[in-house]
Amino acid sequence: MPDWLTHMGIAYIIVWGISKMPRYEGRIRKYFWFFIIGMVAPDIERIVRVIARQLGSGTLMEISYAFTTISHSILGVLIISLFITSFFPHEKDTKLIYATLVIGGMGHLLTDIIMWPWAGMGLNLLYPLTGSDFAYSFHLVWPGGFVPLIITAGIVLGTVIIDLLLKNFSVFNLKLVRKVIEE
Repeated sequence: MPDWLTHMGIAYIIVWGISKMPRYEGRIRKYFWFFIIGMVAPDIERIVRVIARQLGSGTLMEISYAFTTISHSILGVLIISLFITSFFPHEKDTKLIYATLVIGGMGHLLTDIIMWPWAGMGLNLLYPLTGSDFAYSFHLVWPGGFVPLIITAGIVLGTVIIDLLLKNFSVFNLKLVRKVIEE
């Protein structure tokens, strides 16, 4: 599923860029994974779709398609983020976790909206308030191809090379990597 990898790669690139700002350098690590989860969460119905194919269940497949419309809307991102946040009730900063998941989910919608008509018609951001007449797509990238994944992977590799050359791993605090580099 190159879409998931592309979304995760784009999330990494965003967090990597933010982590280079002195103001956010140390604080961003905790929320990095929540941002990645938020970037992938709207596509969670794909797991249901794989199970439906294995079981040969047309009903389950139809449910997954209906959930796609909901999950790829602003309301869907808010609900999914709230659901994921509920798994962390004892964290002090659940509001910040929720906000990070929402920002990641909105990033997912933004990356999906640049595709050549998403789901054949575009992305219905205001569902259920609007119908399919208000579907949006910027028609920039053809979905399903590996070109976005290859470009994203190249940029991620570039960020890793920059960190290796500068010996500055600001996204991950990897002591082991630093030891290997210093030897």
